Amino acid sequence: MSRVAAVLLATILLAGSIPVESQTGRQIKVVLEFHQQGQDSRQGAQGRASGVVIQDGKARARGGVGLEDTTTRTTRSEGVFTIVQDGGTASMLVASEVPSSVVLWFRDYATGQGYAVQGTAWQRVGTTLVVSPAILPSGQIRVRLTPQVSYFSPQGDGSIEFNEAATEVIVPNGRAMRIGGATRGINQVTRQILGYREQQASSESSFILTATVQ
Repeated sequence: MSRVAAVLLATILLAGSIPVESQTGRQIKVVLEFHQQGQDSRQGAQGRASGVVIQDGKARARGGVGLEDTTTRTTRSEGVFTIVQDGGTASMLVASEVPSSVVLWFRDYATGQGYAVQGTAWQRVGTTLVVSPAILPSGQIRVRLTPQVSYFSPQGDGSIEFNEAATEVIVPNGRAMRIGGATRGINQVTRQILGYREQQASSESSFILTATVQ
């Protein structure tokens, strides 16, 4: 056997010994939900009073007029889903056009990471999550979420996949799992894509991921 043939045979044998990501051909439904609960408390006097005084640490209205406490609770839920083959990839379109203030945030982040040239003007931006699920031997599902931004500008259009901002989790088949709160557990780019804002930090926010083998 020639030396070249021996090297080729060794390469083939080595390649065959490397484990390959299992692809069963089965379909996986991936659902990502964003939940936010906020609370707004207000205090006001009913009727007419000559003033409000503080007594024993409590607010009281003069003239026998009572104060009314009003608490408003709000809940916002949004979700996106896709069905993708085991070991494959699919995209979940979150927004075809985002507000201008968020466009600037994405542009500045992309510039800071070296994806965009300093001073590039972005006029419109669409956001997507690239989903890559894989069924594990244990029956659980590994899901990788990679944020992607498509932009339009006078200098040219393009798209950016933020691989360094990807989030990877392992979830039980068919069971909803919280993958992160408002400030931890999931990358800030993904939080922005799903509509999280810094001024909402006092609210209770969560991201729920469900992956189900079809």
